[in-house]
Amino acid sequence: MKLNNATFSFVLVVTILILVALGCGGGSSDACIGTVTYDGKIFQGAGKNEIDAKLFACNKYCSDADPEFDARYRIWLNSPKGKAAGSPSKREAMFKDKDLLDYVTNVCAHKCTSSMNPEAKCK
Repeated sequence: MKLNNATFSFVLVVTILILVALGCGGGSSDACIGTVTYDGKIFQGAGKNEIDAKLFACNKYCSDADPEFDARYRIWLNSPKGKAAGSPSKREAMFKDKDLLDYVTNVCAHKCTSSMNPEAKCK
């Protein structure tokens, strides 16, 4: 049986994806734990691979300790949107306001992964 280029490429991609999944805990959804340390505090996040674990640890840092997120959250709390939302916690506010969520997941977390040296350990 001969494989054409498209079939070979497909098989190669599937094989690589399976190997990557197995290489980090057998495909478990939380096989890796990421950590970020800031001001003596440790922030952790779990992910299916090293990259996700680091990113989720950074998300935790961003929502709990990032000074810029804290300032954005306080401004939002005093806005009509924040007051209408009933002054929720930082974590709740992220899910009520797209701009806060975007800052944590797109701006802060990526800045954290590139500058704060998060680590990850996989099972």
